[in-house]
Amino acid sequence: MDYSLWKQFPTLETKLKNTQKIMIDQINIDNRKFKKGIDNLINGNGKMIRAALLLLFSEYGNNNDELTFEKAAASIEIIHLASLVHDDVIDESDLRRTAETLNKRFGQREAIYLGDYLFTQYFKLLIDYAPNKSNLTFSIDHMQAILDGELHQSLSKNDVKRSVADYFKAINGKTSALFVNSAAEGAVLGGADGETIKLAEQIGSKLGDAFQIRDDLLDFNPTYETGKPELEDVTEGIYTLPIIYALQTNYKKELTKLLKKDQLDLADLSKIQNIIEISGGLAKAKQTLTDTLNECLVLIDSLPTSDAKPVLKTIVAKLFK
Repeated sequence: MDYSLWKQFPTLETKLKNTQKIMIDQINIDNRKFKKGIDNLINGNGKMIRAALLLLFSEYGNNNDELTFEKAAASIEIIHLASLVHDDVIDESDLRRTAETLNKRFGQREAIYLGDYLFTQYFKLLIDYAPNKSNLTFSIDHMQAILDGELHQSLSKNDVKRSVADYFKAINGKTSALFVNSAAEGAVLGGADGETIKLAEQIGSKLGDAFQIRDDLLDFNPTYETGKPELEDVTEGIYTLPIIYALQTNYKKELTKLLKKDQLDLADLSKIQNIIEISGGLAKAKQTLTDTLNECLVLIDSLPTSDAKPVLKTIVAKLFK
């Protein structure tokens, strides 16, 4: 786990470490190698942004049941990991953050089962901490939104007519829904008022959108070491903002001809990369990211005064510097 971002926030760092321990304790697989595989996945789980979001928004209200908040944060991270395991199987990925994926280590069938196991642990934790049936429904609805987003993206593959609205419909589900759930669940469990819960949902949505846009931009950055091939999304027929914007310019015909080829070679990818840059598609997508982050910061400014508010602003600034 990478706690470097949280060093200047020792209280939050402690809560995140407690959250990580809950995650590890939740895994009770008899097979030692499978248990170790999931433990390694948890220990390599990035910065735990979603858990941090939930813990910060739990400060808006009068409830102070830290164990409940940490269980909720653990459940959010577990469902996130479950989705990543399944993504790796679908993409046939061998590496995630330079570490061997579960499907590379154990095979695709076993990885699917392990991903399903993580889903069950999410629901076990959810049942444990959820205060009432409506809260259960709230969380499950966001899980449905994630799946709806993934399905919407799958149906949009190889579609050169994909619109900006289609793109955001997909990422609002597959990425942003979990950020929305994290922020709003924290506010709900903390006992925040309705207006703050609504702001939490909006902030989570903007932050999730920003994360996905940035991730999509990285696919067009030849200097960024993501551990995946350059233009991987394009090769798989997933057309993100830079492509969508470029297809709205005078380069539409040339770009469409390239995208409709049965197989793209390195020369084709180089031409696509060049079109994305000279058409302004890449620059426009970067501006959309900037605009989304600015909207997120404006929403954070609208939150009631609290210790969490400046932390949220600092985190956004550091994550997207």
